[in-house]
Amino acid sequence: MPGSGVIRRAGILPLVRDWAWRALNVLGAEFDRQSGRGIPWLVVSFIAGVALFFSWSFDPTVVFSILMLSAGAALFLVGARRHVFQFIGIAVVAFGLGHTAAQVRTWSVAAPALERELGPVTISARVMQADKRPQGNRIIVEDFSLSGLAPEETPRRLRLTLPARHGLPEVGSRISVRAIVRPAGLPVVPDGFQFQRFLYFNSIGGTGYSLGQWQSEQARGDPNAWGVFRAWTEKIRRQVGDRIVEVVPGPDGTVAAALINGEQSAIPQDLQEAYRVSGISHLLSISGVHMSLLAGIVFFLVRRLLALTPIASRTDTKKLAAWAGLAATGFYLLISGMSIPAVRSFLMVSVVLTAVLLDRTALSLRTLAWAALLLTALFPEAVFGASFQMSFLAVLSLVALYEQAWVKVSWRGVDGKFTLIRAAGLYVAALVVTDIVAGGATALFAAYHFNRLPTYSLIANLVAVPITGTWIMPFGLAGLMLMPLGLERIPFEIMGSGVTVIDNVARGVAAWPGSQVHVPPMSAEVMGFAALGAVFICLWNGRLRWIGALPVLLAVSQPLLTTPPDLIVDESARVFAVTTDIDDLVFKPGRAGRFVREVWRNRYGESQEAWPESGSKSSALDLSCDPDGCLLRRGGHRILIAFKANVIAEDCGSVDVIVSSIAAYDLCRQGGIYDIIDFRRGGSHAFWFNNGTARVRSAADSVGDRVWTRSGS
Repeated sequence: MPGSGVIRRAGILPLVRDWAWRALNVLGAEFDRQSGRGIPWLVVSFIAGVALFFSWSFDPTVVFSILMLSAGAALFLVGARRHVFQFIGIAVVAFGLGHTAAQVRTWSVAAPALERELGPVTISARVMQADKRPQGNRIIVEDFSLSGLAPEETPRRLRLTLPARHGLPEVGSRISVRAIVRPAGLPVVPDGFQFQRFLYFNSIGGTGYSLGQWQSEQARGDPNAWGVFRAWTEKIRRQVGDRIVEVVPGPDGTVAAALINGEQSAIPQDLQEAYRVSGISHLLSISGVHMSLLAGIVFFLVRRLLALTPIASRTDTKKLAAWAGLAATGFYLLISGMSIPAVRSFLMVSVVLTAVLLDRTALSLRTLAWAALLLTALFPEAVFGASFQMSFLAVLSLVALYEQAWVKVSWRGVDGKFTLIRAAGLYVAALVVTDIVAGGATALFAAYHFNRLPTYSLIANLVAVPITGTWIMPFGLAGLMLMPLGLERIPFEIMGSGVTVIDNVARGVAAWPGSQVHVPPMSAEVMGFAALGAVFICLWNGRLRWIGALPVLLAVSQPLLTTPPDLIVDESARVFAVTTDIDDLVFKPGRAGRFVREVWRNRYGESQEAWPESGSKSSALDLSCDPDGCLLRRGGHRILIAFKANVIAEDCGSVDVIVSSIAAYDLCRQGGIYDIIDFRRGGSHAFWFNNGTARVRSAADSVGDRVWTRSGS
């Protein structure tokens, strides 16, 4: 149309420009309402940078971090007239710093790792950590040499399993033991837990098991000061745990010890499972309840005692009490094993006490933000752990809730009087609200990490949390403080009686019908967006916060949209499983791979259907078997599961895919072939067959080519 270009320039462009300015003004007004939220959002950006670093399928170069830092600085300078652009520029810089922090941490912990299995070999080493476990004690050793390996090829640390009947060596002592050691393996299921990454960031270059009784050796040379200090704290940790178990025998004692020193590995498996199913397993972790109680008790006692002395007239006793609280919680952190919830709680308590020392009021959201920043800057790898995600999200949701004016309720009535009935009612209401909010905020992430949801967790927590906070932990911490005086027995006995109660609660609730619901696997990418959505709801001021519900709802619906694999094979090709029409697993009978079967069972669920016997067929599974192999029909495909060579030669060309527990490439060259060689190289494989298409994902595909996946790095 003649003149249309003039109309476009004269009419549309000014309109678009006007809309753009209006949008910027609205955006600026929304940002202006976020007073006091700047630091938390910058920490979120920092953590997002950390998460991106670990999400790459390859090792990124430092160039990416430099580009992000430069882009953020440029955006800050360009947007000098608008605070929105300046803040976005700072956020981009924080993102780049998070990515850089993860990269620096990865470089700093790099150490040699085993490239192949060795043994039996004699290992003379110093014990740096020792944990009791019902199914076999576990130690981490360092300062050793391995025959056949040069010093530059020798791992910094090894993790060994010892039979429980052989006892547990003291931390800091030297031992000699015959063992077989091997490199860390790939995940036992694609997209499963990355054991290689976990060991890498703990500088552990291999795992193994002993072949006989370990022997004590004479110490040679003096370890460095940090090694001596670490051995001392581990020794105290062991002594505390042993003393509690001595006073409170049986499973109750192992739970009581875990509540004080964080050593959960000694708790019997059935009792740990009861705590998980009932939804109160979080009580076993050293967390905010423990740290805040200890800090509060020490702060109160020190301040009251100093008030009785002449020091009170010359010094601010509040600051001295704060220093005492910091020292006590710092020591408690060391003997608790320094788990992620414990470190997070210590950092939060430290920020609060530091605010007291600086005569400032600690802002709760900023306190949480600084704690998260310090933790992720020091240990970026913690971002992908269940402890970090669930503990911080639970606290964030509670802080965001209790910051709302409508939630703040006075302990006194309208007449200003305090009544026990009102206080008790508010306490119970607070417990219910806390459990609903924290449980609701973390339920999705618990389902993602553990593939299960406890049905009756609210009931169990309403009973167990008050008992833990008012009965178990006060007496447990009192016993801990009285140990140097030898007066710990009575407090620990009282603590043990409380532990017996919550153990019975856990077992009782876990035994109720339908006590847990299985949840299919979910995508890590979708869960990342869900985490951002949940954080947006908690941090954003105004009605726009509910935009964050969209990715959360997407994640909630994801299990209904996820298709499980039709066939899974482990790296040894001795464990096979197929799915039913309701997505549960049916395992090929066998005794091999008990750990693999347990992981798969927890991840996908197990069906009551049975793998067909030799010479029979299962219509429910579309699976028929004979002694040499099985034929699976799924999604328009004929899949041969071969156990012997003759069946491969017979069916070559008549099936679409061959999955073989023996080497098969020399026996058949037609169709898709996956054999024992592929499984040993790539780890477990998962297969999907749908409408004539086939998709395969291996454990190696899911971890990518990262420094922690390459042995001997």
